[in-house]
Amino acid sequence: MRVETELAKAAWSALDYRLLARMALLLFAAWFIPFLGFGQEVTGPLVNALLLISVETVGISNAILVGCVPSFVAWSKGVLPAPMLVMIPFIIAGNVLLVVVYGSLRRFNYWLAVAVAAAVKMAFLWLAVDFVTGSPLAIQIGQQLTQALFSPAFTLMFHYPQFLTAVAGGIIAWVAIRGYRLAKRK
Repeated sequence: MRVETELAKAAWSALDYRLLARMALLLFAAWFIPFLGFGQEVTGPLVNALLLISVETVGISNAILVGCVPSFVAWSKGVLPAPMLVMIPFIIAGNVLLVVVYGSLRRFNYWLAVAVAAAVKMAFLWLAVDFVTGSPLAIQIGQQLTQALFSPAFTLMFHYPQFLTAVAGGIIAWVAIRGYRLAKRK
């Protein structure tokens, strides 16, 4: 009985260390991607791929944590332009939606899960940016109250490009996951 308990403890600790190592790697990647300095057309697919890979390697709940990091890092380091700061909670929520929807549907069909998750993320961010830009938003700097203006290009970033970057991330993740599994077999 004692031997079985010791073996069970050893197995769990090995799993914990592997999970911890994976999480450390994924969190580092989530921290690092915003520092590459690329635009949405590169950063978006990389972050979305990282989120899908996270679901596959550490599970949905841990992938949600990974999905929070890029926005906070970009904000804390000043990588995001000022108008985007108001969108950070919505970006994080969009990442959470992508992770949860993909994680829930992936057992049925990978591509269906990616497409539906991408569509849900896009719809959410589209509604969020339309809400934010449609509401009067003012920022007080010192004694002066300044109206925050959002350009059409800013608004467009949160429309259909979100779907495209999420699907591109799905393609990158598929290649990475498939490559990893093939290499592991050899």
